[in-house]
Amino acid sequence: MLALSLVPPALVGAKFWPAVAAHPLIALMLAVVYELSLLAATFAGKVFGDLQSRWAKRAADVVDRWLVRRMSRFERDYRAHVASRHRFVDLKGLATRGDYAPGLNEVFVDVSLGARPAHEVRHESLAGTVRAAESTGRRQSVWDFLGGPQGTCVAVIGAPGTGKTTLLKHVALSLSLGRRSGRSLPVMLLLRDHAAAIAADPSLTLERVISSSLRRLQVEEPDGWFAQRLQDGHCVVLLDGLDEVASESDRRAVSRWVEEQVEQYEGNDFVLTSRPHGYLRAPLNRAQVLHVRRFTGEQISQFVLGWYEAVERLSTGVDDAGVAQQAADEAQDLLSRLRSRPALYELATNPLLLTMIAHVHRYRGALPGSRAGLYAEICEVLLWRRDQVKNPAGPDLDITGAKKEVVLRELAYRMMDGQRRDIRAAHAARLLQPVLSRVSVSVPTDTVEVFLDAMAASGLLVERELGLYAFAHFTLQEHLAALHIRQHQLTEVLITSVNDDWWRETSVLYAAHADPARIVEACLASRTTQALALAFDCADAAPELAPETARRLEDLRQQALQESARSATRRLMTAVTVTRLLRESTRLSNDAMLCARPVNKEVYLLFTADTRRRVGPPLAGGALDAPAVGIPQHDVAPFLEWLNNLLPGAATYRLPTRMEADDPAFALVSRSPRHSVWCAADEDGTALDCMLWVPGTVTHPYMAQLPSPSQWPDPRSSSVLSLGQLGIAHAFLNPLERVAGTPVGAVLGVATDHVQALSASLTRLLTMGSVTESEIVSVLEETQRLALDIAPDDVQGQARRQAASLPLDAALALGQAFTLARAVLGSLSSDTLARAVDATVSDQDTHLRNAVYVHGCLRALTAARRNTEQAALADYSHTAIRFIRTRMTTELQATVILPADLAASLERASSLMLDHLRALPSHREEQHRLVLSLAKSTKTLSASLPDICRFAGAAEAAHLQVAALTLAASAQHSLNQPDLASLYLTVAAGLNVLLERADGRAAPSETLVLVRS
Repeated sequence: MLALSLVPPALVGAKFWPAVAAHPLIALMLAVVYELSLLAATFAGKVFGDLQSRWAKRAADVVDRWLVRRMSRFERDYRAHVASRHRFVDLKGLATRGDYAPGLNEVFVDVSLGARPAHEVRHESLAGTVRAAESTGRRQSVWDFLGGPQGTCVAVIGAPGTGKTTLLKHVALSLSLGRRSGRSLPVMLLLRDHAAAIAADPSLTLERVISSSLRRLQVEEPDGWFAQRLQDGHCVVLLDGLDEVASESDRRAVSRWVEEQVEQYEGNDFVLTSRPHGYLRAPLNRAQVLHVRRFTGEQISQFVLGWYEAVERLSTGVDDAGVAQQAADEAQDLLSRLRSRPALYELATNPLLLTMIAHVHRYRGALPGSRAGLYAEICEVLLWRRDQVKNPAGPDLDITGAKKEVVLRELAYRMMDGQRRDIRAAHAARLLQPVLSRVSVSVPTDTVEVFLDAMAASGLLVERELGLYAFAHFTLQEHLAALHIRQHQLTEVLITSVNDDWWRETSVLYAAHADPARIVEACLASRTTQALALAFDCADAAPELAPETARRLEDLRQQALQESARSATRRLMTAVTVTRLLRESTRLSNDAMLCARPVNKEVYLLFTADTRRRVGPPLAGGALDAPAVGIPQHDVAPFLEWLNNLLPGAATYRLPTRMEADDPAFALVSRSPRHSVWCAADEDGTALDCMLWVPGTVTHPYMAQLPSPSQWPDPRSSSVLSLGQLGIAHAFLNPLERVAGTPVGAVLGVATDHVQALSASLTRLLTMGSVTESEIVSVLEETQRLALDIAPDDVQGQARRQAASLPLDAALALGQAFTLARAVLGSLSSDTLARAVDATVSDQDTHLRNAVYVHGCLRALTAARRNTEQAALADYSHTAIRFIRTRMTTELQATVILPADLAASLERASSLMLDHLRALPSHREEQHRLVLSLAKSTKTLSASLPDICRFAGAAEAAHLQVAALTLAASAQHSLNQPDLASLYLTVAAGLNVLLERADGRAAPSETLVLVRS
């Protein structure tokens, strides 16, 4: 009954109470459940209350930290701290430094990245020619890999000085200034500064490492600030210099630690940099490997100009147009000097070496005269200065920077002596062990291997393949060998090798450090072209040269200049001059050797003197060492023939092919973005069918366009059209001279002396080609007065009656004089004019014949009639202008037409015109007859058109252009031959190029760069 009393009725309900009361066990069970429920409810209440208190505290802490982070000035201060650290270019470690450090953003050039396996990057030198595949392949910015929807990890691999650290500094600076969207918080860590801590404690968190790098900001960092940013995926983590972690075991530990951080914070972007040798020994499994690509020619120019602009602004404190121009001039001077030295230009593809070169040029003025000094500085920086600043422990060699250079000098000389560009590690060990013993107190057995590895890490050596080493650039091998020869007095090696091209550059570099008199004397004794070229090069490079030797060398030069072009000495010196110009070369991607300098004016003038060719105005004056610009197309093949005959037994020179012209190295040689270069149209390099390579920055120099009709008339066209009037006047005076001294002449009232003087004046004006308006007007007005004197009918009647007593030829001449008098006065039909001109103009007078027929054709086609009182000059010119304006087709598209093609097009057009006219049944009609004569006269000019291209003045080119336009109009409107009209218009457009060149509106640009086979 007790159990029953413990069960509340509400638990079972009043309806079921009698049933429960009848079963005491059920009642007991219900009582237990009830008590347990009460206990559970009480316990749950207490637990929830405790949890609520704890959760409230935690929520309060989170809100507090969020408010602290949001309200704190730490992020602003941190970004300012990053910007301050990376705002300027890091110049520490350079031997030559100026007073000013330019801003990073002012001079930064994105080196660009490319996907490439790490083991391939290992074998790449720090500098050299940019290969076609590297230039044409996709060049990507580091920003292409950052800020994606998911975090990324890239490893940027590159040789020393290729701009890896500068790239990270640029990213950090840009992000700190808020110039990028997406992940925008930069974190830059120098791994060498944290390697020891990471190796000692691999569990060290990234946020702790970041905090330890904050310096004074560390105390201001809100608790968990970086941890939260990393957890939220807001960061770009920049890890610089894995290779600078000295110990290999530490480097591997750091690599594993980086992998763990990338995995833990995979929502962020990670960028790690390293030299190839350091990365290969401790790679990141999760990283995409990218290699830093060399500077292209365009990037070199961009850097040099930006660097000079920044330095000039800093040094002057002024930022105006004058400072910008000064900077541009200095930059162009440096670029010109670099282009004149291909070996230096190849070094300039490395950003560090380019920065060094710019500093040397700005603060020493040392290029190109002291290349040896620049090479010495490069070796110094790569061997010890830069590593000293970065402060890695490095291999324990117990060898100073100067001693390292002594060892490398020995290696360079031994490789030169064996004519090697690369050397096996085992062979190098045998050669270097003795010299290492001399420079180091204690030499472990593995010192050579460690030394080679350290030199590869410095960038001076490159491991082309496993165990095969070479100098990063061949000119550094030659430089170090020259220093070794000087130090050990081994000059005899160079004296006996004056005819060996292998030692040429080493000899010149030796001359930069010591008097090369003995080498020059050996060259004078040899008297070969190659040896004499070396003698002059050594004399140019030497800071001093024995006076007697210098005098002998100068006497030889003067003797050669004074002798005839056919003498043996002159020919020898010509060969020397050519050899000096063409000796330097740069290797193209197809291994062809491109001569590093274009043909200059001195060599081109030697060619014209030897072949007795005329020289056009663009090539006649100016500095002899300047590129020969304006080389005509038809001189290319004869020049190559002359050159290869001048240097028998030497390499054969040819034109570059169009594919070779697209090679990135080709642009380094073409010298100027305004120069075009003659190239072979086929792959054989023949000059018989050549074309022009034109840089993309300029318009093709032979891009032909017709002048707009609205531009007519101009002084040239008026003067040229007046030549037709001079021709008719000349034809009028020619028969008049025959009767001037006869009774008929007395009737006409013409004096012999007056007619002869006027005829002489006309002949002089016609042979001059280019005359002034005033001269033409004066002569034509005087001729017109004569025509007016004999024009009246009574005068002509008296003269004809007297003509009965004249010889037949004189009588006929009198009739022609009357006819042409009417032509001068403008009242003659075209048919009569044609007959009169045919009778008085000889076929030998080509210039006069063309002038007369140009005028006659224009006059016949317009069917114009002149008033007797009208001034001949103005009426004739304006009639022609009206005709050309109304008939000339203006829809011709601009087209490229080379001089040889222009001549061929003129001959083809004239031949087609003659064929069409001869096929006409009415070809004897006056218009067709005049056009036929004009087509014949222009066809005869096609063979001499190349000379017209080179030496014609504006008047001659404009004269021929008017004839072409006239024939185009005749083909279009009289013969209904639009294709023929278009061909003539193309010729007229091509002649417009010559007109623009003749009056200086278009400068010639054609140069000649050769390939050595």
